[in-house]
Amino acid sequence: MKYDIYFHNDFDGRASAAVMLAFLRSRGDDIAHYVPVTYGYEKPWLKEDLAKKKNPAIVVDFLYHPKAAWWFDHHRTTFREEKWKRAFKPDRFHRYDYSYRSACHLVYDSLKKDFGWKPPRHFKELVRWLDVVDSARYRSARETIEMKHPALEINAFIETLERTTNEENRFLIGLLAKYPLARVVAAPRVARAVRALHKKVARSMAFLKKNLLVFKRTTFVDVTKDPLDGLLRYAPYYLYPKSIYNIRLRPKGKGVWYLGVGASPWRRSANKLELGKLMRRRYGGGGHKAIGATEFLTRADAMKAFKKINELLNR
Repeated sequence: MKYDIYFHNDFDGRASAAVMLAFLRSRGDDIAHYVPVTYGYEKPWLKEDLAKKKNPAIVVDFLYHPKAAWWFDHHRTTFREEKWKRAFKPDRFHRYDYSYRSACHLVYDSLKKDFGWKPPRHFKELVRWLDVVDSARYRSARETIEMKHPALEINAFIETLERTTNEENRFLIGLLAKYPLARVVAAPRVARAVRALHKKVARSMAFLKKNLLVFKRTTFVDVTKDPLDGLLRYAPYYLYPKSIYNIRLRPKGKGVWYLGVGASPWRRSANKLELGKLMRRRYGGGGHKAIGATEFLTRADAMKAFKKINELLNR
């Protein structure tokens, strides 16, 4: 059977899709279409009747969709309708558990437990690193800047992707499904991009030192002209380790502005807010306790939201 898979447009979403792909292929099934989805555009997506599509829909690492044939998520803000939350009953095709640090780990555990699947050995490394990346369990801010491990390089590579084609997503998710991380990052298409990223790190750090705005509890940067387009998201905590929050604005494709707010992974106890719920309630975004994000159609609207969020976080 052929499926269409919808996944959050980040490393965790693609890793979750890769685990799902390996499982499906082990039973003789496959994926026809790979569709990245993101916050800010979920309303039209939720209105789609996935049950009427040619292929059954699989949704991983993204909002609950009542018409999904398979669904796995770990975000606290996943249910956009209270009636969906009340009516939801987990089964082996639909799993939700916000205690998981990554959706990849949730998909991996669920398929093993519910279907008796024996995954490839290299997925243990993938799951372990997605728990680190998606919950920001890094040893230090320096680790995220140096990007010495293949997982960190792949994460940075994915963050540079904007609007991807079905073939591009099939290529990368297929690699993650089949090979260890070191071999994925050695693929020529990925390796070229990663080498270029490493060369830009010093320039990006110089940009941040010059353009980072520092407030009482927060830092803010508009990374429009950053050589790495904001990929060094934890660098502000390296430069200003006493800051609790970082807010960043960056263009994400034509006519789309991403606004993200995150709490320092090294000052977790200082964050008293549910940032994902904050971004959902105010701007229709989503996320987790320590990170939230949404998208706007104009820079002016994004900056207006930044000013309100920054005022709240600095009270």
